[in-house]
Amino acid sequence: MTPARHHAEWLSLVETSGPFLSLPVLLKVFPQGLDQRGPDKASRLREAYEDWLELGAKRPAVHHAWILHVLTELLEYPPEFLVEGQAIPPGMEAAMRNLGETLRPKFVLKHRDADKKPLLLIEYYSPDQDLEKPVSGKTWKASPGTRMMELLHAADVPLGLVTNGEQWMIVSAPRGETTGFASWYADLWMQEPLTLRAFHSLLHLRRFLGVAEPETLAALYSESSKDQQEVTDQLGY
Repeated sequence: MTPARHHAEWLSLVETSGPFLSLPVLLKVFPQGLDQRGPDKASRLREAYEDWLELGAKRPAVHHAWILHVLTELLEYPPEFLVEGQAIPPGMEAAMRNLGETLRPKFVLKHRDADKKPLLLIEYYSPDQDLEKPVSGKTWKASPGTRMMELLHAADVPLGLVTNGEQWMIVSAPRGETTGFASWYADLWMQEPLTLRAFHSLLHLRRFLGVAEPETLAALYSESSKDQQEVTDQLGY
């Protein structure tokens, strides 16, 4: 399979709305295809997922453990960068005063440079919360995806990750630009491992802190947006 077909295949299996990564950008950054993963990591992920399927809806601790497994085992976010609660840097909130709500992330992936904005805001919901439907029990009838968009705009952070345990949604919301949503499903990770490789390749710690700035996930989104604008301009001409 050629690299172009390889990327086209996994792109066809990811649900997207709005801007996402373009094929030319993917071919430039992953010319040989997506990153490989170790079989041991895949086996542990399957075990954790099966535990979550059995007990996650009944036991919040199991649900929380599954979310952490994906973040710390699969994506390898270390505790010095993945923070929650009081350790979250100031300013990572959105006060919706007219709605009586203040949005805050559950986790933040910090930059190694404390003077720079965080790299990723992360929010999770209960397994029965649809990420495209209004959050139950809230006055503001907005979906988790929309809430993350508003939070990203307020915090001036371009990327967020939202999940209910099954659906894992990347939200790209740079200020002044169209917001993009891309969703992976844990069940499909097990059936179509290529989708898991894509999720791992794009959101692994290395993509944030282990590559040159032009190859970070935020930069890939930015370059893809320019590609898509050029195509739109050419069609207009």
